[in-house]
This record gives sequence, structure tokens and C-alpha cells, in this order.
Amino acid sequence: MSNLVQRIITALLGVGIIITAIVFSDLTFALLFMVIMVLTLREFYGLAKDSGSQPFVYWGLLFSVVLFGLSYGVLSGSITAQWLWLLPPILLFCFLFPLYKLGDVHPINCLAVTLLGIIYIAIPMTCLLVIGFRTGEYDYGIIIGLLFAQWSNDTGGYIAGRSLGKTKLFEKVSPKKTWEGTVGGAVLAFGIVYILSLYFDSLNTWEWMGLSLIVVVFGSFGDLVESLFKRTFAIKDSGSSIPGHGGFLDRFDGLILALPFATAYVMLIS
Repeated sequence: MSNLVQRIITALLGVGIIITAIVFSDLTFALLFMVIMVLTLREFYGLAKDSGSQPFVYWGLLFSVVLFGLSYGVLSGSITAQWLWLLPPILLFCFLFPLYKLGDVHPINCLAVTLLGIIYIAIPMTCLLVIGFRTGEYDYGIIIGLLFAQWSNDTGGYIAGRSLGKTKLFEKVSPKKTWEGTVGGAVLAFGIVYILSLYFDSLNTWEWMGLSLIVVVFGSFGDLVESLFKRTFAIKDSGSSIPGHGGFLDRFDGLILALPFATAYVMLIS
């Protein structure tokens, strides 16, 4: 089976699973993206360990799950907001770990890489919950729009870059990224989101276009940021968990960086 066919089959299966989980219920949506968050964060910590760092992996994963779980509980109305007060002490608890590893590792490096994973992956993924419950009730319209905007941007960028790409976008970080690919991704993303705007009334057409612009711009930067990490870690792919697509970090890098900006945009216009 060629790599392209493998990519297409895997992409179709992945999209089907994700959309089904989002539409089925708010619980299946939350559980799916919690799993995606954990797998993505685990890959990030794995890359850091391969480069010589020693992040507190299990604590980082545990805190991220607690952050995501409590946020879901509060936003869905299952628990009160008072439970969020558990987060500061759990977060600061990790500062005790270096005391027991003194001499074996650089404590500041361990803490920095651990917290970087949470800021880079767990917090943006939690923003997805805020978008889903922005009106107080679960509404998956914007979530689907966000995902299709990102997928379209990636797909259009890949096709246009492969067929037309000549002008380098950010050669020092990602030699294969081109301006032609970036424009191709933007055109497809705007087109797909416009079609979705005809069926989802969560936002009006111009608000959908604004959201698409945010995803295109910051999703593209997210891809470059991950490329910078991979270049720093001297690796090609973040993993091999997804056949034909590398790892979870490779697939969700654009969405991760775009989510905080998209969340701020959606909440400000609501």
C-alpha cells in the first residue's frame, strides 16, 4: 500500500471517529479529546526525553487530565466551580519533585519542560471545551467548523505545496513549507468553512470567515512551531502512532496553537 493511500484511508477513518464522537454527545466529545490530549502530550514528553531532558511525565499527564476533567465538569454543570481550586496546589506540587532527584537531573530543566508541555498542549486542548459550552449548553457547530478549517488548511497546503510550491515560507525552520502551499491551504479552508456556514448557525457568515482566518494564520504557525521543536530534537516525525501521518503531535500541531486564539475570538464575539 502506497503512503498516499495509507494517508487517505487513515484520514477518513480518523475524521469519521472524531465527528461521530463530537456529534454523539458532549461526554464522548470530551473523552475523545482527553485521550488525544494525553497521547499528544505523551509524545511531546517522549521527544524531550530523547533529547536528554527528564520531564515529570506521569505528573504532567495526571495534571492535564485533572485540568481537562474538572473543566468539563464545571462547564457541563456536573460540578461547581469550587473544584477548580484543586488546580493550583496540584500544579505547584511538582516543585517538590526535584528535591528527591537533586544531583541526578537539572531541576529547572525538568520543571520547565514539564510545564511547557502543559502550556503547549493541555491548556489549548482544554480551550476546546470552552468553545463547546460557550452558551452554557453543548453546541458542536463551532468545534466541527474549527476542525474542518484546520483539516482543509492542511490538505490544501499539502496539495498546493506539492504541485505548485516554489517560494519558501520559513526555510530555516521548515524547508518544505512554501507560500504557494500556504495560499492553497487558505483558499480551501475559506471555501469549506463558507459551505459549513450555510448549515451551522452558531456564527454568521462573516464571523465564520473570521474564525477561518484565525485557524489559517495560527494553524500555519502551529505547524512551524512543531517543526522548530522537531528540528531542535533532531527528529523527522513526533511519532508513528497514526499510519501515514506520523504521530498525534504531527496531526494536531496546527490546531493546538490555533485553539487559544480561536477561543478568545469566539468568546469576544458571543
